[in-house]
Amino acid sequence: MKRVCLAFSALCFVFNFYSQNLTSNSTGSFIYTPVGPLSSQPVEVFYHIPNGDMTTMPIVMSFHGGSRNGSDYRNYWIAMADANDFMVFAPEFTTSNYPGLGDNYLMANIFDDGDNPSPSTFNNPDEWTFSILDPLFDYIKADINGTQQRYNGWGHSGGAQFLHRFVLYMPNSNLDVAVCSNAGWYTVPENGVSFPYGILNGQLPNSDLISAFSKKLIVHLGQNDIDPNSPGLRHNTTVDNQQGLFRLERGQYFFSTSQTKAQNQNATFNWEKHEVPNVGHDPQQMANDALPYILMNTLSINQTVMNSPLETVSLFPNPVQTGVVSISVKSDLAFDVQVFNVLGQPVIGQSAKGPVELDVSHLKSGIYLAKISTNYKAITKKLVIE
Repeated sequence: MKRVCLAFSALCFVFNFYSQNLTSNSTGSFIYTPVGPLSSQPVEVFYHIPNGDMTTMPIVMSFHGGSRNGSDYRNYWIAMADANDFMVFAPEFTTSNYPGLGDNYLMANIFDDGDNPSPSTFNNPDEWTFSILDPLFDYIKADINGTQQRYNGWGHSGGAQFLHRFVLYMPNSNLDVAVCSNAGWYTVPENGVSFPYGILNGQLPNSDLISAFSKKLIVHLGQNDIDPNSPGLRHNTTVDNQQGLFRLERGQYFFSTSQTKAQNQNATFNWEKHEVPNVGHDPQQMANDALPYILMNTLSINQTVMNSPLETVSLFPNPVQTGVVSISVKSDLAFDVQVFNVLGQPVIGQSAKGPVELDVSHLKSGIYLAKISTNYKAITKKLVIE
């Protein structure tokens, strides 16, 4: 009887695994049932897939905050996904299946009680909520016959908490770039402060911490996210005294302390901090600003053919304050230039041979993407207009 049950379970799993039939140019959701200890805690995954070749199209995962609104976190990216040819998947960790917002989502069930960690309540990694992500990535790839090797992640508010801890505790995952926008508070790589605010008692091996520092993690902060009374923002003596009173200050502390920790360990530090002027705790505006970092590696837009002329493409000045940016490519090579806004809409197009002076004086201040194309390959660079 036991063998029959196991066979039936395996058959159900195979059916579930291969029955989604995701198609290009589609928007919807599906239920993903994890295997192992979390098999009784399925997640609904909201997705959008542009028109195109799904087998090679990059994959971006979007992580919601405390409102657990996966459909909104998919929708923030639809226009940008269509314009830039990547798929977006937003898993929703519901209250019914992940009842403790702090323990089961934000702190990913690393401990039974994350606010009171102990060796006896430290859970196996296959019980962590994090353990869903790589299998979900594989699930999607299997459904679309995909060849993707990596995925990128973006999280806002509570989603940024979840995502930065995923980098810390599972640094060897298939995640490539993590953009963590406006997290409410952090697990800081600080030995003198207990988990969840530091790593004392956090059961985090030093080798994993060093590996985490080598990942591409963007600490992404709205400069106007400075309300200490913002709804849902955790306050207590420990976190307030350690990290500050509002999200911008806490993000700055997390980054600077992490950077110092990496330097003291002689570890490679690939994290970056980017602050967004005139933006507060707004997920859509933060998603728009996160696009260049998502495109950084997800679309392989900075990967060029070895020894190709695009290895020496330059934009100067950048940021642009004069209204004109000079673009040059190695050798006297013909190339096309296209400039896109953060929604992927083209705003300038020009063909050139040799250095070109591009007039951008009619564009509003903000972040743009300059795509330079030759017969060798295309490369896209971030262009800032002030």
